[in-house]
Amino acid sequence: MKKGYKNVFAFIGGIPEWRKFNYPIFVSKEYQDVEVEKIAPQNFKKLIETDKSVYVLDVRPMKFERDSSFIIGAHHCPLVFLADKHEEIPKGKIIVISDWAMKQSVSAAKFLILKGYSVMGVLKGGMERWKDSKYPVEQRVPSDKIAPLSETEKR
Repeated sequence: MKKGYKNVFAFIGGIPEWRKFNYPIFVSKEYQDVEVEKIAPQNFKKLIETDKSVYVLDVRPMKFERDSSFIIGAHHCPLVFLADKHEEIPKGKIIVISDWAMKQSVSAAKFLILKGYSVMGVLKGGMERWKDSKYPVEQRVPSDKIAPLSETEKR
């Protein structure tokens, strides 16, 4: 028995390769105009230490195996699931976003800002730079499941 899609194709080089060939691509002006602040690790650390109500969101992929270090207390929602899961993020909180090397966090920030969330900014240089700065982390086992938010976290 066959299930699923038929005739599925992939562009091997992804968006960067697509752009290299000057193929058409559409990015909305509204999305392009969203400014996202890049917060230096020392300022990011100071912010989350002094304001316990700040919501730290990590948007790395599931089973991120390069390094399973997370900022202590960070909430994990891979970028690929953000469109479906963003309503689980509390709208009344200030949000700061991290990833591994600041390659996905800006997209997540722009998406959330356009959805009406209060995003203060993203961790400049991502977890890579956070760890280089020797700031505290917690180790987590890479998982293919998203932990649901508690009722306290939803507020």
